[in-house]
Amino acid sequence: MPGAVAAADGAVVTVDDVVGRLREIGAGLPPEDGVAVFNRAYLTVTEAVRDRLGGPYFADPAAMAELDVVFAGRYLLAVAADAAGREPPACWRPLFELRAHAGVHPLQFALAGRKNR
Repeated sequence: MPGAVAAADGAVVTVDDVVGRLREIGAGLPPEDGVAVFNRAYLTVTEAVRDRLGGPYFADPAAMAELDVVFAGRYLLAVAADAAGREPPACWRPLFELRAHAGVHPLQFALAGRKNR
């Protein structure tokens, strides 16, 4: 089934799972929070991927779904670490450390994950 991959307990396993988690995260953050800005951008892209998995858009929908879920898992682990009071992985720290910094433009938060993929 396109959009499904095996994962460890508690991890997202489908692109729909990813969309659900991103929506949950977004609902719990104030809109101006830098993580919320990134999360909204990530959700938009993930929904677009999900919506194209059933058609001819991707040459290998199953591989695309797996890629989507695996990379989303990296972000979700960083969110979980932050929520638990632990330090997120180094590649995600700037996003979490500067999430409320007035000098960071929302677009910078939206682009934060580009180097983490």
